[in-house]
Amino acid sequence: MLLQSILIQRITLVLMFQVWPIFFLSYLAYKLLKRARNRATYSLSTVFIFIAFAYALISLSAFLFFLPMSYFLYIVGLYFFVLGNCFFVIFSWVLVRLEEKSPYWMYSLWVTFYGVLSSYIILLGYFFDGIRYDSSTGWIPTYNWFFLALSWLIFSVFIVIPQIPLSIRLIKVFEGKVLKKRIYWYLICVFFEFSLAFAAFLYNTWVDNQIYRFVYVFIFPPLGSIGAYLIYRSFIKELD
Repeated sequence: MLLQSILIQRITLVLMFQVWPIFFLSYLAYKLLKRARNRATYSLSTVFIFIAFAYALISLSAFLFFLPMSYFLYIVGLYFFVLGNCFFVIFSWVLVRLEEKSPYWMYSLWVTFYGVLSSYIILLGYFFDGIRYDSSTGWIPTYNWFFLALSWLIFSVFIVIPQIPLSIRLIKVFEGKVLKKRIYWYLICVFFEFSLAFAAFLYNTWVDNQIYRFVYVFIFPPLGSIGAYLIYRSFIKELD
């Protein structure tokens, strides 16, 4: 009976707040790639695809929480969530150098660097018990405080801080009132998405604070989808 009750609660939350972003973000990626296929659209669509894939794996782990593979699915899903956020920085870098046609090896270096960096999720989450997901946590993914602190540090140093000078350069590179307005909206939404990532890690660490968890579940996912849509709208006409 207890297992059945936990299963119902988990599936209800997943169906309400985690499944629909999968389709929404996948749709945004499809629309981007349908309009144009270049390094910029590939980079931005990768953000949406990776985060949608992360939601899919994490949601699947919730349905299969009583199986050993659910932990593996969750860890891999979280890896792609982090990597997806990293691609905001890569996309901003591509935009800054849009006219220069930067070499492919440099782009590959960015992707490889962030791919390796994001693997801390697997290293610390799995091998050093930074993430627990079993009967002892009520089948709720739970991070320890060291894992939270390290995640925030990595996000701050390697994602947020690099995005700041790129943001300044973007404002200088794009001219015209309309483009400037879109750039500002893009940057606001990107930093907002970063704040949601910080909040998501806290959500899975501060599991005893039911008020925070309630506010997060009902408010942050819809705001995240709105932010993703605004990012999409900011450049849908400029990435041809």
